[in-house]
Amino acid sequence: MHQLTSAVGRVQLKHYPELMAEIDKAMNYFWNLLEGVPGIRSHRPPKDSGSTKGGWYAPHGIYRPEELGGLSVQRFCEAVRAEGAPCYPGCNLPLHLHSLFNKIDVYNQGRPTRIANYPPGVDVRQPPGSLPVSESVQERVFTVPWFKHYRPEIIEEYAQAFRKVAENYMDLLPGDSGRDVHIGGWSTFWMAGR
Repeated sequence: MHQLTSAVGRVQLKHYPELMAEIDKAMNYFWNLLEGVPGIRSHRPPKDSGSTKGGWYAPHGIYRPEELGGLSVQRFCEAVRAEGAPCYPGCNLPLHLHSLFNKIDVYNQGRPTRIANYPPGVDVRQPPGSLPVSESVQERVFTVPWFKHYRPEIIEEYAQAFRKVAENYMDLLPGDSGRDVHIGGWSTFWMAGR
């Protein structure tokens, strides 16, 4: 880190608790508005636990397709976006499938990083399907807006988009091609350079 960057960072850290409190208030308000909505759950510490998600970087929700007639997370997110709110399926690609560990020779040892220090012929890489629970997380999470300021009117508009889609899921079931498709989520899409 450059010295000027660290100097700016030190000043900003003095304000972090108040910034974090503002974000926490806004994000909790969003999730409070969606409490009890079928198919979606918050990903946050229990109320009155004394814990916080800090700055809520890259916030996600938990998706329960079984409560929405099996509606795919892809179709759910598409409908939320049609209502004007940002929402994408999935989260980061499971690390056991990431190219950095499985295909790339990071340390220039002549073999992919994950197997570089094993004897030739020993391959400890885990192929797709080897960790089904980790891989299924992609179909059980979705992104939500990251509110950095407590602005109730705006937060309510976004929450209403999520509520509307969840409450009208029956209209989305016909033609839901995502129900049979397994994708890696928004992060995979982004990481693929598309």
